[in-house]
Amino acid sequence: MPATGDLLLTNGRVMTMDPGRPAATAVAIRGGRVAAVGDDREASAAAAPGSPHVDLRGRTATPGLNDAHSHPFLVGQALGDLNLSSPPNGGVADLAGLVAAAAPGRPPGSWVIGRGYDDARLADHRHPTRHDLDPVSPDHPVLLIRACHHVGVANGRALALAGIGPGTPDPPGGAIDRDEHGAPTGVVRETALGLVQAAIPPPTVADLAAALERGGRAFLASGVTSTAEAGIANADQLRAYQDLWRAGRLPVRTTLMMLIDETLEPLEALGIRTGWGDDRLRIGPAKLFSDGSIGGRTARMHRPYEGEPADGNVGLWMMPPDDLKARVLRAHRAGFQVAIHAIGDAAIDLVLDAYEAAMAADPRPDPRHRIEHCSIVDERILARIARLGVIPIPGTSFLYHFRPAYTENLGLDRLRYAYGMASYLRHGIVAAASTDAPVVPTSATVGLQTMMTRRDAAGDPIWHEETVGLEDALRAYTVHGAHATFEERSKGTLAPGMLGDVTVFGADLSQVAPGDIGGVGIDLTILGGEVVYGGD
Repeated sequence: MPATGDLLLTNGRVMTMDPGRPAATAVAIRGGRVAAVGDDREASAAAAPGSPHVDLRGRTATPGLNDAHSHPFLVGQALGDLNLSSPPNGGVADLAGLVAAAAPGRPPGSWVIGRGYDDARLADHRHPTRHDLDPVSPDHPVLLIRACHHVGVANGRALALAGIGPGTPDPPGGAIDRDEHGAPTGVVRETALGLVQAAIPPPTVADLAAALERGGRAFLASGVTSTAEAGIANADQLRAYQDLWRAGRLPVRTTLMMLIDETLEPLEALGIRTGWGDDRLRIGPAKLFSDGSIGGRTARMHRPYEGEPADGNVGLWMMPPDDLKARVLRAHRAGFQVAIHAIGDAAIDLVLDAYEAAMAADPRPDPRHRIEHCSIVDERILARIARLGVIPIPGTSFLYHFRPAYTENLGLDRLRYAYGMASYLRHGIVAAASTDAPVVPTSATVGLQTMMTRRDAAGDPIWHEETVGLEDALRAYTVHGAHATFEERSKGTLAPGMLGDVTVFGADLSQVAPGDIGGVGIDLTILGGEVVYGGD
């Protein structure tokens, strides 16, 4: 039977996110858009004749969830790579053991890639090195990528393919760790990691499309109907998205962030800017990186990391500050929303300086420039964000997964406002929820739980003052995500005329303790009135 986009949902707890009618029991969807929201009688009367019917049986239904910053390509690719996370891996020896087991089954010279280790959670409390990897992989280049995706470890063959040796200088915006003799240890940070990744044979368009379909299915299983792909770097990546869109196989609605250095010039020449496309695939912000990660000690801070001397490591700039400001101004003048990865407080201040200067030089209404992650802020920075109308995109489950590394590297006090949803609300700031998957899993329910509890995976709390309630947490995953991509008139709420995207949870969330919400499953994901994940 061909898809009709017709569906009737009744007998549920519908959290519409629409202030005009915040609660309902039923939703009718016709032709892919919401026809009615209300009680069972009202929705049934508005439903198309013969519509498929879902009895929600008291379960919570919400607008389709929106992950405002993620990497669907990498999510799909990571499903075929070694899983380096802890648990199950306890130490460096376990990671080496995974490589030792994987390498013999692959042709000599082919790459072995793993993702997701966190040195703060390994018993050794250190990064692996080439000396751990070379004995178990003499015939294969190996790259193990830290969970943050800003630091990696390469074995000797991989370093050689990347042209990294004792005499190789640190690239701008990156660092090569070295031993006491100056030889590379295998640990590469930021743009130095990029040197190794550039040595890996590029995937074909078909490979990329297959990864997108795998990654998209992971998001659908998490109740996510919309994502923002956080970095299109080349034509093949754009072709993969377009090929799936044209074939009707793009799993989730996607906004594409276009990397400024790689794509701005041709887009500018063609007159393409933020908003070009349709409700399935559209061009979003122009994207830049200003700094690195907290776990890798490369996020740019005003003060040195914990354990450093007064003039010690404060992280890295990914480019000189004046160059970043020039890129922002050019993208702003070309009509783009701009999105900049900024984690450290110094980086966030620089980004705000750049946005303020661009808006003063070329005023335009409501540019909605964004700060991706926007991790380390204080009251002064929050006031600046609010005044400029900038949209933060916090990693809403980062503290759940990385709290030990964060406190080790920055101390507790500097984390007071990290991903602080309550403070964003207090300042009137629209902050949209994200996972940054595969940096962390695609699970939106873990993000909801973290916003509501401020507890990490071990149950340890961090700045309980920043907790929010269920409705505000859901708003960050729905209304605010749509606002962050200028799509609040078509999605983010369940109201007549809006897209028929719905997430059905496996329980009535109002009856679930906040600390248990991460364990609630997704029973149904509905995209344009069609059930694309799960069953009744």
